[in-house]
Amino acid sequence: MGRLIKHLCRKKLMVDVAAQDDPLMANHSFTDDDVELNLIPSSDSSERVKQIVIASVLASLSIAIAPTASMIARVAGWGIALFDPVSLFWIAAFLVGGRRVGVISMCAGTLGLFLYDPTAIGPIFKFLATAPMILIPWIGVQKLKVKAGGKALSSPKFYFSLMLLAFVVRLAIMIPMNFLYWGLILPVLDTETILYILTVVLSINSVQSIGDALVPFLVVHPTGIYKYFGIW
Repeated sequence: MGRLIKHLCRKKLMVDVAAQDDPLMANHSFTDDDVELNLIPSSDSSERVKQIVIASVLASLSIAIAPTASMIARVAGWGIALFDPVSLFWIAAFLVGGRRVGVISMCAGTLGLFLYDPTAIGPIFKFLATAPMILIPWIGVQKLKVKAGGKALSSPKFYFSLMLLAFVVRLAIMIPMNFLYWGLILPVLDTETILYILTVVLSINSVQSIGDALVPFLVVHPTGIYKYFGIW
């Protein structure tokens, strides 16, 4: 605040000096808008720094917690955890910072997951499954409550309605992807195998979607984290 006052005093002094040499300057009335224009660039820069910091921290946390997923029960023959905490940090990043922060955190976290998954399939599938849980709520806010920004997602009814739609989109992506994957591995996909794959995909994505939607929401909004740290 002290720096701002000094800046305004210095600006006023410069204007007074210039006005003595230029009659046009003397007749010009400076308003708060003139000062605001000078502050906008630094404000935008500060906002980007905040976005990068939040995305980096939560991406790092998601990578750090990835090894703990090995202790969670997995589906036999699939190697997929019934509940994966990694994506919780990516969605929390979105709820606090918006689409850009969420996507940066998700991309950085996905790259970090390759350190623990040499097959390269797990991180890719995790990315594809989580993307709708970020993009669909963001689109919903932009289309339906753009002026409210991220605060609109503090409404449980609005938030979980969008997450339900995100879940449907998630299934529309993950079901074909899993059939494609297993179709390349298995010589034949008979009816029994198809039903088994469909059952597993529905079960895993249902459980993980509930966690992805519920846990970040409870951590970010009821606790007041968004109220004090939200930046969109």
